Amino acid sequence: MLELRPYQLEAVEAIYRHLRERDDNPCVVLPTAAGKSLVMAQVCKDAVGRWGGRVLILAHVKELLEQTRDKIRRVAPEMWMKTGVYSAGLKARDTECSIIVAGIQSVYKRACEFDPFDLIIIDEAHLVPPEGDGMYRTFLEDARKVNPNVRLIGLTATPFRMKSVLICAPENVLNDVCYEIGVKELILQGYLCPLITKASREKIDTSGLHVRAGEFVAGEV
Repeated sequence: MLELRPYQLEAVEAIYRHLRERDDNPCVVLPTAAGKSLVMAQVCKDAVGRWGGRVLILAHVKELLEQTRDKIRRVAPEMWMKTGVYSAGLKARDTECSIIVAGIQSVYKRACEFDPFDLIIIDEAHLVPPEGDGMYRTFLEDARKVNPNVRLIGLTATPFRMKSVLICAPENVLNDVCYEIGVKELILQGYLCPLITKASREKIDTSGLHVRAGEFVAGEV
């Protein structure tokens, strides 16, 4: 059975503290390779095993669904038989398990087909639009009809969307970053490998290139 690293445990405790002390929705910011799926697995273990709750994890690609379910198995093997998948890509449509890992494309119009969830966790939460409609907002609106008291937790490596718009704000789906740790801190703690850059042999002249949305125009490159 996997044991969480200190910063992962800190993230879990920060989530619980936020849920206890506030009535809005927290977000955890962990760099790529920091183990967001382990944090989600621990929350599922506690929510179901300690508090008798029901949890839905939403992600946008089947690889993340498989990864998350595997981490639940490794962190909480006693929850394996209570964990189901709802994903067209994985050819599974479990609806009655205590923990369900689901592809947003498969469920966004089907929230009312599920029994109530106590927690909804969104992986790669920067994909939730800060305004307008979209699959995540459609699902969440219907899920609140089933359980008006459902709480939402987001996890992401970057709390921004296009043009540096923060995904957390009082009027957004996610309201505040409850825990954040950076790449530099995890490198210093020995959990991520140091970054090593290598320059090209030739100096590249970029003076004639234009920038669009923060990137060089691909056709000019």
